[in-house]
Amino acid sequence: MPPFPVPRACLPPPYPVPLWSRTPGNGPGKAGQPGRMVEPRAGTDLSDDPLLRCIACRAPVTSESRRITVAGDHRHVFANPYGHIFEIGCFGAAPGCLGTGPVTSDFSWFAGTRWQTVLCAVCRLHLGWRYVPVSGGFFFGLILNRLVSGPGGQAR
Repeated sequence: MPPFPVPRACLPPPYPVPLWSRTPGNGPGKAGQPGRMVEPRAGTDLSDDPLLRCIACRAPVTSESRRITVAGDHRHVFANPYGHIFEIGCFGAAPGCLGTGPVTSDFSWFAGTRWQTVLCAVCRLHLGWRYVPVSGGFFFGLILNRLVSGPGGQAR
């Protein structure tokens, strides 16, 4: 046992990990329609198009077809209040992510959104953030150098 408290998000859950998806055809970048959260179907399969996987454990996180445009672009570069710089890509769904911690509007990188940290649902690597626009729906901002394509592909 470490001499300091371990955040709950770093511990494996004793329950099934919820995965979040998006209703097909909705979401940011799709004719301005906000997406809506839906519970995933058991055995969510991403094999229909090229997968983007967690760089640490190679678990499927999202897919190429789920790339979206937010605030005029798919890719964005931001610095957090501590000076850490992140290049993120926006995705309409990321079934391999697990949201953790509170949803907040503090220091949001996208105007009119609140955010929550997301981790790899398998190994718990920090993969990015889930953004919730005040207008409804959600999207993911995933750290691009923490994703790889295919079973052993190059960083995206």
